[in-house]
Amino acid sequence: MDIARAEIERSLARMAPDFPEIEMVGVVADFTTGLPLEGILEDAATTFFYPGSSIGNFAPADAVAFLAGVRALCVARPGSGLLIGVDGKKAARLLDAAYDDALGVTAAFNRNVLLHLNGRFGFDFALDGFEHRGFYNPAEGRVEMHLEALRDQEVSLGAQRRAFAKGERIHTENSYKYHAPEFEALLRQAGFTGIRHWAGGGEGYFVFYAT
Repeated sequence: MDIARAEIERSLARMAPDFPEIEMVGVVADFTTGLPLEGILEDAATTFFYPGSSIGNFAPADAVAFLAGVRALCVARPGSGLLIGVDGKKAARLLDAAYDDALGVTAAFNRNVLLHLNGRFGFDFALDGFEHRGFYNPAEGRVEMHLEALRDQEVSLGAQRRAFAKGERIHTENSYKYHAPEFEALLRQAGFTGIRHWAGGGEGYFVFYAT
């Protein structure tokens, strides 16, 4: 399931010839707003696999709501469970380095937001007018990404003009990190009761299986 139809089509085209015995179905949907899988899934026991750690892009309350949606699908199919990857809390210096890397990969990714807004909505953000800021906020338990105005400027947002003062920031992304007990608590709030986890990288990341 993904919001990008072209990427799903490319992925299925690559994998299907290698695994002809497996039926593969791509679902184009924004899973942050729901899981439209009824009528697609069989009623048999199912493993829901959420790789990576983008569950951290949900605020904790939103993560619980998403996880509860997965649990509802599990309950309707006895024997089902969720296998999910979670990024752990690390030293701030490690997280700062990861989200503000020396090669500028994350900075380019962040500024691409402006390029996308310009192309899709006709805005006129100056790509050289904003600088990437990525840092760990320990009080919130999350990495924050911002775009900071390098100078006073005005931007056309369709029919409106928006002034940005030098140093003003656009908050573009959060990535929450969890200790294992913290994420287990979210799973329990969502209704899961059978929970196991495995740690790697000195508890830098986790894989949970919840039923």
